[in-house]
Amino acid sequence: MKKIIIITFISLFALSAKAQHVFENHDLMINTGLGIFGYDGWVPSINVSGEYGAIPTGDVGLVAFGAIMAYKYSTYSWDAYSYDNNYHQFVIGPRGIWHLHVFESNKWDAYAGVGFGLRIWSEYKYNSGSGSVDKQAKVSPYGEMFIGGRMMISESFGLFAEVGYGTLSATKFGATFVF
Repeated sequence: MKKIIIITFISLFALSAKAQHVFENHDLMINTGLGIFGYDGWVPSINVSGEYGAIPTGDVGLVAFGAIMAYKYSTYSWDAYSYDNNYHQFVIGPRGIWHLHVFESNKWDAYAGVGFGLRIWSEYKYNSGSGSVDKQAKVSPYGEMFIGGRMMISESFGLFAEVGYGTLSATKFGATFVF
């Protein structure tokens, strides 16, 4: 009986010594996915983001730093002049993410974050002198705010979803890979 109590105590101590969370300090995760519900067309965006767990915040969470790259093909129609214009958009920039660790789970991860960077895109302006539409390449800053979650299917693969404002799409979803 004494051995069973000691083994049980050691087992419980070992399990509680390291809280089980999807995203831990020094973890590296890569997300690849699609984005939908952009303000400039119905074509989905393609996005890749990564993050590295860097600053533990005690029992409440973990701060991670990473980056995002996203691409979107868009169309714009000038109905009054019967022009259909196609253009490409690209964003790249760093992000900071805070992972919530108030509940213990090795399957679910909740997080929120902010980011900023550059948006490279095209702008079309109607030229009344020539009767044509002129395309101008543009580079502008962007900022983003988002909340998201992950569901891990295995230790190294899962699914993610994010909702927010700032990049090429308001909603992003796809696969997560842990390295």
